Amino acid sequence: RNYSRLTDLNIIVCINMAPKRDLEAAKLRRLGIDETMIEGLKKDKEHAERLAKLAANAMSRRAAPLPPGKSAPAAPKEPSPPAQPAKVGKYRAVEDFVGEDISFKKGATIFVVGEADSTGMVQGVAGGKAGKLPMSKLRLITPELLEEERIQREKDIEAQRLKDEEELRQEMERLKLEGEKATSSSSEPTSDGKGGKSAQQLAYEKELEEKFENERKELMAEEDKLKAEAARIEAMLAALDDDDDED
Repeated sequence: RNYSRLTDLNIIVCINMAPKRDLEAAKLRRLGIDETMIEGLKKDKEHAERLAKLAANAMSRRAAPLPPGKSAPAAPKEPSPPAQPAKVGKYRAVEDFVGEDISFKKGATIFVVGEADSTGMVQGVAGGKAGKLPMSKLRLITPELLEEERIQREKDIEAQRLKDEEELRQEMERLKLEGEKATSSSSEPTSDGKGGKSAQQLAYEKELEEKFENERKELMAEEDKLKAEAARIEAMLAALDDDDDED
């Protein structure tokens, strides 16, 4: 009976020791990296650039000379040169914000049109919507900021791997104890003949340790894949700035 119990435990090792890991995409999303968001960011950038051009066109119309009055014809003037569109900058949200027209979470990418006004408010685009927001909630995205974020992201990925590894280790120890309880009253002779662990229990624990080591290696391989995928997506995000050079 006890021997059968240990055999049953042995059969479920592959189930209980299976790593409880999310898909790579889900993990990356929790770290703020999502390949699907890139298309949305491209649209946000285009939206911001359209707003900048519309504002420039409006300024040009206001700068154009008024029609001459009936009483005194005005001397012809040279047409004003077209106003240049305001610069569109890419910023990182340092706090959550909820406004009338635009809302976003900390860590979001915001495309800002022009400069802040006298009240510190600026026109921005995020999540397909445009509106006024406080400049104080934004930080300009620079190579230095991206490097800081990369380092922190890699630390987060490594910390998650260590957490998963520790959960696996605890599961292995739990199963070892289950095996010992199953054979504690068994009449099967121990390996040393002095009441130690039985040969069956030792073989069971060895299998658990091998399973744990294989899973640990898989976790480390997954960590490398997550870091590589994060770097690939970050390069795609950086390409948004390269588009500016081509325009």
